[in-house]
Amino acid sequence: MKPDILSDPVIKHARTDYVVLDENTSVSEAVKTMRDRGVTSVLVSKGGKAVGIVTERDVLYRVVAEGKDPKKVKLGEVKSSPLITISPDRKVSDAIAIMSQRGIRRIVVTEGERVLGVLTTVALAGELVEKSLLPELEEEKGITCPYCGSTFRDAKELSKHIDRVHISEMLRGETGKW
Repeated sequence: MKPDILSDPVIKHARTDYVVLDENTSVSEAVKTMRDRGVTSVLVSKGGKAVGIVTERDVLYRVVAEGKDPKKVKLGEVKSSPLITISPDRKVSDAIAIMSQRGIRRIVVTEGERVLGVLTTVALAGELVEKSLLPELEEEKGITCPYCGSTFRDAKELSKHIDRVHISEMLRGETGKW
């Protein structure tokens, strides 16, 4: 049985506290902004229009791993573009399928050219567990995985397990297993 969240419109689960920075902003400044705002990505704009996205992983792989100076590299040089978008009324299951097919962890919710929010796989996975599949605590056994029934010592171990095993299943569209 599919959790109800998969039928929800994507806008219901999109983060609306997204950050937009100009393409000429340095990567160093962008990372400071991400840290200060508690986000893991920024939308990149050109002429006031969102044209790309830069994630923490982009910074690690395209700047740090390449030995580039984050104070000199601009967001426009390392952004992923074009943005992969989805309309606000589409279902969460549609967003998951698109993200899985495209190999991305974030999809931008737009109405025309207006950005309404950013939907992330991490947020969706958390909501699936928190809202519709809460694990039961068992004094003797610990915490049981709501997907496969495996038992873990604590919530941290369960979270690691869900990240490693079940999120990848969800992204591949293998929801029939749970």
